[in-house]
Amino acid sequence: MAPGELRDNVSRLKSPSPIGRGLFVGLRAADVFWQYSLISRGWGMRLIEKLGGTAIHYPIGLNIMDLVRLQPYQSLVTLLALGSSVKQIVHMLFVSEQEMDAASGVAIPFFNTFFNSINTILSIWALSSPASSISQSASLSGLVSTPLVAAGMAAYTIGLLTEAVSEFQRKAFKQNPANRGKIYSGGLFSLATNINYGAYTVWRAGYAMVCGGFLWGATTGAFFFYDFASRGVPVLDQYLSKTYGDQYREVKASVKYSLIPGVY
Repeated sequence: MAPGELRDNVSRLKSPSPIGRGLFVGLRAADVFWQYSLISRGWGMRLIEKLGGTAIHYPIGLNIMDLVRLQPYQSLVTLLALGSSVKQIVHMLFVSEQEMDAASGVAIPFFNTFFNSINTILSIWALSSPASSISQSASLSGLVSTPLVAAGMAAYTIGLLTEAVSEFQRKAFKQNPANRGKIYSGGLFSLATNINYGAYTVWRAGYAMVCGGFLWGATTGAFFFYDFASRGVPVLDQYLSKTYGDQYREVKASVKYSLIPGVY
């Protein structure tokens, strides 16, 4: 990569890449069990206390039957990890046609597990967890009715579904031989050329908010927004401009909104 050149984290080549895809799917699936274990086996609680923090004490499972009995808030945090993994695994198996080398098949899941692990740890830390002000006996519906958790869950659900639906819409368009060589600008992509990037940022921020409160949710959202605005979107813009030329410029002029002011 030349000095000053923006890094593209996604290969633009099409390839089956069975090894890279297999690693990606396996590691994203393993993340669910890792996040679950951080909570149910008390690993996260012990880590917080070793670092001098105060953890929220939940019952720790001693056998397989105990491990499936999580408190409602614990279950919600685990389900957030599950949803993120399922979405990305489905995308890899049924949507993505791009090359996935072995290094990326490890690095991308590791990146996601890193963020998910921070979320899980913060959900156990008394200083940051919304559960500190919620009764451990509160039902799942009671948790979702809490304003902070409700806002985070709404952002997570809307973001995850928007990302998934937009990508399936584009996949269906690309599979039609009549659309060969054409850029997709229908469906949710008619609202913004990078609607999937914006949706990813939204659900990541919502996930973080449910686990670590408003400040952590805002920090996470700002991090991904900055990365997409300064690197991800400009790189994609260069690629699409080179590949589709005037066709892409017409699409940019026709979209209703720009998720990132001044950058499509």
